[in-house]
Amino acid sequence: MNIKPFHYLYPDYKRILKSEEFFNSIKNTFPDLRNEGLFLDGNSKSLFVYRIKSKIKTYHGILAAIDIHDYLKGLIKKHENTLTQQEDNISNLMKDRQAIIKPVLIAYDEQKKIKDLIARSFLGIKPKFKIEFEKEQQIHEFFEITDKIVIAAFQKEFKSKVKKAYIADGHHRMAAVCKFILQNPELSKKSLNYIMCALFDFNELSILPYNRLIRVSDVIPVDEFIKVLGKYASIIKIRTPIASSKKNEITMITVKQNYSFSWHKDVLQYFKQKNGIAFDIDIFNEIILRDLLGVQSIRSSDRVSYIEGIKPLKTISKMVLDQPDHIGFAFFPVRKRDFIKVADEHMVLPPKSTWFEPRIKNGIVVQDIDLSMK
Repeated sequence: MNIKPFHYLYPDYKRILKSEEFFNSIKNTFPDLRNEGLFLDGNSKSLFVYRIKSKIKTYHGILAAIDIHDYLKGLIKKHENTLTQQEDNISNLMKDRQAIIKPVLIAYDEQKKIKDLIARSFLGIKPKFKIEFEKEQQIHEFFEITDKIVIAAFQKEFKSKVKKAYIADGHHRMAAVCKFILQNPELSKKSLNYIMCALFDFNELSILPYNRLIRVSDVIPVDEFIKVLGKYASIIKIRTPIASSKKNEITMITVKQNYSFSWHKDVLQYFKQKNGIAFDIDIFNEIILRDLLGVQSIRSSDRVSYIEGIKPLKTISKMVLDQPDHIGFAFFPVRKRDFIKVADEHMVLPPKSTWFEPRIKNGIVVQDIDLSMK
């Protein structure tokens, strides 16, 4: 994989009063804030070691620009399809901003020398930027790397050791930039032949589930729903909701009772033959949403609400208490080997089946780009 330093902008942190409000709104306000001088020029092309301290883990990665031709050649692999309309929307935003305000999140297999380089670049060193998000209990720190020798060392290791990598978050951003360059080849000679990415090895990432809250009782009473579900799964009652401990085991939370269920072997075999891998979300979508509840369009149905895997099960329990016509479902996370197999074999994961941590923020570090046709 080819990486390189990039020209960046950063917000004037002295003028930011509330981090959450500022960075949550930046996707709408960036052009105006840039014109007002709130974003400052980094004055150099740099790499960054990116450290995120959260309530569950401390993550270490790097922020670097990746050659988009690595993506076009299939060295950076995807696990979901993109929508043309969304790609076009991102292209229009990029042209309006003259910047990329959020990096694509990339995962790769752990490499010891890269890990050592990362450690040497932040141990005992004060970060260039440090931002605290109180509500999320996170601290984001950026350690700037401008030394050409150190940058060259990172480039050498990524080029020689990282032969393939995987998009964890940002499929549409990556596709939009590549599509725009192909449509405007003269820009490849400028700053848009590389795209800012946050690179974390798989051991530095957490793959969490994407849980569901489903409105059920307006179609079928909850007790009847559980009875019908028993045709497809083995169901046991549990006193307290607990996280699923293995693949194909799902926790189910109703207002009266909690359950754990596992798909029958014939169900798993059918989906394995059909899709290559029996993903719980695929089975859930087809059997529970489509067949039992009549949901034809998963993405647009108001019957389905999504709950980030970072949120505890008690959050789902509270939501069910507040909405007793709903049932909560908590899944086992997609395993790394299944995630890699899907990407390597050019398949796609079911929509909203993974929640990656860390989540990357808009606007903390911005890739400045020149889209002029001069």
